[in-house]
Order: sequence, then structure tokens, then C-alpha cells
Amino acid sequence: MITSTECEREEACPNQSPLLQLVLGTDKRNPVFSVCRQAGAASSLHVYYGGELLEVVPEDRRHPAFKLLIARLYNAGVRGLSLQRHFRVDRKTMQRWGQALQSGDAQQLVQALAGRGGHRKLTSEIRAFVGVRFPEIYGRSCAGYSQKLREEIARVFGVKLSGECLRPLLQSLRAELRQECPEPGRQGGIVKRETACDGWPEPAIVTAVEASPEPGLVAPPPAIRKESPVLPLAAAAPPVAGFCHHLGVLLFSAVLLGLEEEVAAGGWLLKQWLATLLLGAVNLEQTKLLDFEDLRRLLGRTLRSLFPQRSQLRELAAAASVPPLLTFNAQLVQAARTRDFYFDPHTKHYTGMQNVLKGWCARIRWADKVLHSDFFHTSAGQPVYLECADNYQDMRERFAALLPRFRQALGLPAVAVVTCVIDRGIFSHEVFAQAIESPDYHLITWEKNYRPGSWDPQKCSGQYVLERARNHAQDKRVYRFEYIDQDWAKNPQMRQLIVRATNPQQRTVEVAILTDDRHRAAPQIIHLIFNRWTQENDFKYLNEHFGLNQITSYASVAYERIKDQVKQKQIKSGAYKAMEQKVAQLKGQLGKLLLSQHQHPRKLASRAQRIAALTKDLVQAQDEQTKTQKEVSRLEVLIQQQMVRLDTRNKRLLDSLKLIARNAFYLALEPFKTAYNNYRDDHELFRNLTQADGVLVESAQQTDAYLLPTVNYPPRLEKIVSGLLTEINAKNPKMPDGSGRRLRLHLGAKTGVQIAIVP
Repeated sequence: MITSTECEREEACPNQSPLLQLVLGTDKRNPVFSVCRQAGAASSLHVYYGGELLEVVPEDRRHPAFKLLIARLYNAGVRGLSLQRHFRVDRKTMQRWGQALQSGDAQQLVQALAGRGGHRKLTSEIRAFVGVRFPEIYGRSCAGYSQKLREEIARVFGVKLSGECLRPLLQSLRAELRQECPEPGRQGGIVKRETACDGWPEPAIVTAVEASPEPGLVAPPPAIRKESPVLPLAAAAPPVAGFCHHLGVLLFSAVLLGLEEEVAAGGWLLKQWLATLLLGAVNLEQTKLLDFEDLRRLLGRTLRSLFPQRSQLRELAAAASVPPLLTFNAQLVQAARTRDFYFDPHTKHYTGMQNVLKGWCARIRWADKVLHSDFFHTSAGQPVYLECADNYQDMRERFAALLPRFRQALGLPAVAVVTCVIDRGIFSHEVFAQAIESPDYHLITWEKNYRPGSWDPQKCSGQYVLERARNHAQDKRVYRFEYIDQDWAKNPQMRQLIVRATNPQQRTVEVAILTDDRHRAAPQIIHLIFNRWTQENDFKYLNEHFGLNQITSYASVAYERIKDQVKQKQIKSGAYKAMEQKVAQLKGQLGKLLLSQHQHPRKLASRAQRIAALTKDLVQAQDEQTKTQKEVSRLEVLIQQQMVRLDTRNKRLLDSLKLIARNAFYLALEPFKTAYNNYRDDHELFRNLTQADGVLVESAQQTDAYLLPTVNYPPRLEKIVSGLLTEINAKNPKMPDGSGRRLRLHLGAKTGVQIAIVP
């Protein structure tokens, strides 16, 4: 392909070859960009946007313009395999260039374009600093001077250097120092050892300071030359180092301390249960697999045996400890600032022998004995409130009663108007009427039994596009919505949004949304209800990692004992339902005979007799139905049937702690998730870190925790984890044992710990 522009260039430069070879053509994912190569002494790449020449770039993999071209093509969505095949650039390198170009950070872009050798830790500024500090440090002590210099570099420049990195520079500086002045203590070529090094010994420690080791743990010996003088120890007691299980739970020290302060009575035990939940023990029985001696070192006080724990759980559950927990959880995620919430019951299938009420269980797709937990989540998917209930009242009745208690627990202002997004189970004209009349909340739900086919392109009110990340922040998937905004025909006071949603695979569905909010923008309403999957996914997450689907206690209370606490409600009696069923069956049989008689009229005495007999039976059944009592008290029926309700106080207490554990974990995960930018395994890596063992070095004022996770971190991941621990240390955390000691978290290494078996 030769354009007029190329012909003009050929006339201006006759020595340059005008022939262009197509390197990268257009395809479905790349409909506009094409790249051609012009051979010659210095080959170049001609980039076309459609039929217009966009730019000319040297075909030199080291040239910044070439790298920027590859980065732009990669960000534009051109297939990475095609770019890799035609330009011989690794895919990860292209991704790094593209991310640097999108970041808007000039320094990151320069480092990415410079390549592997562009970012040297040993910069000219650090070399100059070493040149100034080396004579003084080396003059004071010839033992550990390299370690001393590296510590000062880390403190001043924030850069960690290895001894091998500084070795050539220090070797040249030592040679220069020997030429300028002879070594002290050298007489006649013999070094006097008592004056060869005059300074302070510097111990070489990797993961723990020198301390008195516990049995079975031998601290690494300090790297001090024999000729170095040993100074007397300070008067303060030396730190005590020892191996410690469950050290990773210290990442949540602020939450553990805050919980203990929030609940005065039994706060120390609630702190223990929260720590065990974060360590993977989803019930009290699983705590037997934990090391309570080490937990006592971390938390200050623990209760080990299962029976005392169960007894304390009953006492705390009976002492109204749940409201402070829910309030603390709401403060943890700042739920009072949120106005959009998801409401949905989480149903547990009960398989016990007690006479528990039956209800619909989606897990088995059948009606059976169930236990409901009604949950409120923020629009970001954070659980903030729950209550447990059986099927005595359906979800629509429970929702109206829950709202005042929910607002009080979250500390929402009285004038705050909240929006509740609920599944189609809330569908009811009575509920819609309540939402229309209520001044403090709005309702958004699906239209039940909506049949697609009402879409009219001429009435389209607008469009909306939603981007959702898949495997990392740059891996975007686009969802397109177009909608019709109109009044609902069945109730003009309600607003109906007919939505056509198209996913990235171009599959389109048509649904209808109902809301009483007449002023909110339609795209916001669509986004809220189509984002309900965050709550559904959180239920699965809570089940898997925190045991939300566990009943905790099988204690129950008979309806006879709680009849004064339960609201009376009328239901159809069993006899009336039986008569209704009998009448329906007779009507069905009679209808079939009458239809046959109409379609095939024959003078058959048997059919006429059968019709007459069924008519007589139907009249008799309707008379009996009229005489039967239609409604009875449901509570009285349950009492007669000896039905019971599960005592959920213990479950609600532990479930409230599980909500706190879930939110605390996600808040701590967020910085790591952003830095790591890999949504496929970031959760597993961070959970492994929070459950890591390690070495605990304790002193009177400070505790250093050296985490030893089971993951072999690559350099990039190790840098991210170290940076995360540095951010936590910058917040000046305290030990959760209540001692007030300062806590410092470090990423340790197995090479820094020596273990010996003591008989």
C-alpha cells in the first residue's frame, strides 16, 4: 500500500526505498490500525489509521518511540499474540509498557521504557552518600560497616541494598583510604589486634534480634570479629525471641483492640473468638486445632476448653451483646455514610428432628425445615446487619419490622432516606403502597412474572454502559443497557424501567425494574439492581470461609412459651383448605365431562348420569365449605402441633463476629489487592499471610513480629508484601494484648532462624 504522502517522500529522498511491507493488518479486534515496514539501512515502521499515515517510528526495540507504539497498540486492544509474533516483544513487557502509559505517572513511564537496567538501586546520589559516610563509619569500626551503611541508606533513601551490591564500591573506597593514610595499629607490617578496630559491634540479624532463646530455638550468632572489643550490655533487659504460631493475626491488631474496647463485658473473649475466626476456626469445636499458649502471648488472655467457651457464649448471647457488635461493625465500614443497601434472606436448610416451621429452600429447590437470616449489605457488598427468624412471617412482613432496628444499629440520621434493593420475593402491592407512603426509604425490585416482548425502540429513554473488571484492573468487560422509563400500568405511582441488557458475549435479556423513587437517575437504578451479585457472592464467601451456614446451637423454644412475644395472625384452617381442594377437583372432573359432551354430543345415559352425580357432589361440597370455619389463629395451630422455634441467640452473636471478621479481612486486603492487581489468587495469598507463623521478639516497650508465610514469594510479590507491612507500621499499631506496647510487623526469612532440638 503506497499513498500520495509516500510518493512525495520518495521524491524528496530518492535514496530511501519506497517499498512497504505489511507487518500488522486489520482484523475484528483491530479494525483501523495497520503497520507497514520500510526496509533500508535504518528500517522504519509506518503506522496507518485507516488510510491516513499516523506516524513513522524507527524499528529499533531500544527506541522509546517504538516502545510507545507497542504500548498504544496493546492498550487499543490489538491481539497480544499478533504483536508478539510481528515485533518480537514479550507479552509481559508489552503489558508493562501499556500500564505505565495509562498510569499517568511520568516516573513509572520512564522506568518502564528504560527496561531492566534502567532502574538501578545504586544511584549516583547513593554512591555520593556512601563516599561521604564511609570514612567515618569505617574509621570507627571495621566490623559490620557494610551493614551500618546499608541501614543508613534504607533510612535516608528508602532503598534496601544487598552487601554484594555495595561490595565493589566499598572495595575501591577501602583502597583509596589505604593510599591516603596507613591503617592504624600497623607497625612493621604487623597489625596490633587490640587497636585494629575501635567501634561498636554490629550484630547481623535477618528476622530476629539477638535475644535469650527459648528451648528449641537458637538465635543466630552475631557477626562480630574476635578482635572487636565487646561493650557492656545496657541496664535494660534484653529482648526475648521465640517461635510463635498464628502470628499473622496481628495484622488485625487495631480491629481486635477496638472490639475489646467497644464491648466492656466479655470483650476479651469476643476478641479471642474474632481472632480464631480470622485464623480459620469457623466454630468453637474447630478451635481445638489452635495453639492457645501462643494466642495468649498475642491477645493477653484466652479461654481454651470447649465447655467453658460454650457456657460463656450462652451468657454473652443472653446479655444483649449483639447490638454493640453490629454498631462496631457498622463503624468499621462507615456504613452510616451509605444510603443504598441490599436486603435478602440467607436460608439454612435444617435437617434435625425438631418440629421447625417449613419454608422455601433454594438450595434443595423444595419446601422443608429452614432457618432464615435476614441480611443488609452496603452497595459495595459489605454485610452490616442481620437478624435470624423462622417462617412464621414471610419476608415482606419481616422487612417492614426490620427497618427501624436496622437504622438504629447503623446510626443513620432520622432524616436520612435510604434505598433498599430487594429481589422479586418482596413483590407485593401492599409493600409498594407502604414504600410510596414512607418518607424515609425507597424500594427497588424486579417486576415479577414480566414477559419479554414489550420493548419498543421508538420509546427508548436512554442508554447506559457498565465496565466490570475480571482478572485485573485493566481487564475490563463492557455491559450495555438501554431502557424505557415510564409509569407502571398496574400502579401509575410506581416507576417502571424496561431494560435490555447485553453482556460481552452479545447475549441480550429483557427485564423490568420497579421503584417508587421518581427522581433518581435511571442508570443509577439499573446499576444498583444489576450489581446485586455482590451480595449473592458474599453469602457464598461467608459460608466457605467463616461458616455462616452453621446453626451454632440446636437449642429451641416451644411456641407455647413465646406466645406473648409473637404477633397473632390469621390463616386458612386445614379443614377449609381440604374443602377447597375437594371443590377444585370436582370442578375439574365436571368440566372435562361437559367439554366432551359439547364437542361430541351423544345420547349416552352413562355420561349424563355422571354429569348429574358430579353436579350434586359439587353443590354438596360447596355447602360444606360455606359451613366450615375459614380462618384460625396460626399461633394456636402451632401450639396444638407442638411446633418449636430454634433459639438463635448464640448463632446471631457468632454471626455478628463473622461479619466483623469478613469486613476486617477485606479492609486489610484492599491495599494488597490494588498493588498486586491479580484478582485470581490475591485472596488466597493474603489469607496465607494472615495465618502465618513466625518469630516474636518481645521487649518492655516494643514487640517485633517476623512473619514466615508458607509462600515462596517472587521478588515483585515480596516487595508488595513488605510495602504493605510498612504501611501498617506507619499507623503505629499496638499489641492486642492490652499492654500498650508498640507493634512492628516484618517479613521474615527462614534463613534468619536457627532451630535446635533440646533433649
